[in-house]
Amino acid sequence: MVKTVTFTVEPSEGHHDVLTIKDAFQQAIDFFDLLTDETSSHVVWKLEMASTNSPFTCRGEPIDTRTWAGAHNFVAPRVESIERNFIRVANGMDFDESMPTEKVETARKILKRSTNGIGRFTAVFGEDAEPVCITHKDAERYFKEVHEPQQSLHSFLFARTSRKEHGSLEGRIVWIGIDYDQPAILLEEHKSGKRIPCRVNAETAERLADEMRAGDAWAHRRVRVRGVLNFDTTGKPMRIVDGTLSFISTQDVEIEKLADDTFTGPYSVREYLDRLQENEFGSW
Repeated sequence: MVKTVTFTVEPSEGHHDVLTIKDAFQQAIDFFDLLTDETSSHVVWKLEMASTNSPFTCRGEPIDTRTWAGAHNFVAPRVESIERNFIRVANGMDFDESMPTEKVETARKILKRSTNGIGRFTAVFGEDAEPVCITHKDAERYFKEVHEPQQSLHSFLFARTSRKEHGSLEGRIVWIGIDYDQPAILLEEHKSGKRIPCRVNAETAERLADEMRAGDAWAHRRVRVRGVLNFDTTGKPMRIVDGTLSFISTQDVEIEKLADDTFTGPYSVREYLDRLQENEFGSW
């Protein structure tokens, strides 16, 4: 159980004796903001300790303002997510899907400061947890090897995008695989016949992992893909991102079951059509 979280900020290597108040305090503010879930407005991080020396260290404890008791269970999932994602950064990887979307930019601000002004920061996510340390080199590697290539790829993929909107497309699967390091299918759209790459989200990829590995098992199946549609400059859909996928079931129907021998009444088919054309049966 997480009772307290400790955060330490150290000066940059070029200025071992200089750590500005603004850098140190803002780094700590942003860090504890990452641990805060705005949907639980009754939970706050109480300041347990703050150093007055460099390196700057502070310790926080989650408190439920309704009872002023510890709120450790409330924050445990968020703390685990932030710890796991900073470990990923330290190992040269990007944030995973557990990082709250609304907190990604805050996390990048923390890393950005570590490339200019902050030497490194260390977080201890609980009394018995191992310290997680992000150095200046770790932060630089993140931006150069992880974030910037993603931004370049995004610009390449969506350079011709005129607008985006949530929606869905139906069609048949032509291909299953990877689209620029993301699980994806190639959809032959039902109305236009156009082949449209559809990137599926992590939850869908995990749920359908066995089928995706099977590959051919999905081929030519009819599906509906719902996600963020990206349209080209002519207003036609060109790609779906963050998609969810559902199969459309079709059933074979015997023609004999659809036939109705009594439909034309006492008339032959030819006579019935003639009378229908002359409007002898009245208006519908």
